[in-house]
Amino acid sequence: MTALPKKKKYAPEEYLALEEKAEYKSEFWNGAIVAMSGAKIDHQQIVANITEFLGSKVRGRCRVFPSEMKVWVKKRNKFFYPDITLICDKPSFYKNRRDTIDNPKLIVEVLSKSTASFDRAEKFLSYQSLASLDEYVLVSQETALVEQYIKREDGNWIYQATIGLDSLVTFPAIGTTLALREIYDLVEFETEQ
Repeated sequence: MTALPKKKKYAPEEYLALEEKAEYKSEFWNGAIVAMSGAKIDHQQIVANITEFLGSKVRGRCRVFPSEMKVWVKKRNKFFYPDITLICDKPSFYKNRRDTIDNPKLIVEVLSKSTASFDRAEKFLSYQSLASLDEYVLVSQETALVEQYIKREDGNWIYQATIGLDSLVTFPAIGTTLALREIYDLVEFETEQ
């Protein structure tokens, strides 16, 4: 991800107007427009697998969106494109825009070498300010590893890691379980798993 070279600070509406005409996706970070890099095949495969498998398990009670749905984080003045967003209530749209929501229940980010530290730190801090969010999930594309941050009733977050293709990961926010083997179907790791 690279910030555009302009020093101008954009308003959210300016960003959204530019994003509608753009040939590539960008995120909005407190007035800066930041271009997103393209995802590689394993990243896309993991997103497709999770979208398909989770979608089949929550059909009729939650909506599962791949990376085209923007999430507005008002308290941090940011728009993000999570890899996967789940909404289990009626969608709450940013200023009635049907391409931008602000009430996700669960967000999944597939980690890449270039974005992992940002996804773990700044994105997670931003997402924590969303009252609706109950679970933030980070999926490695280097090894069979799913990391979860789960919001407790007291508002604090707990960390949980699930490791290995033979493991099962439970998503408490939506009451369902996936096998890591399903998440990583057709993914070719560089090292033996």
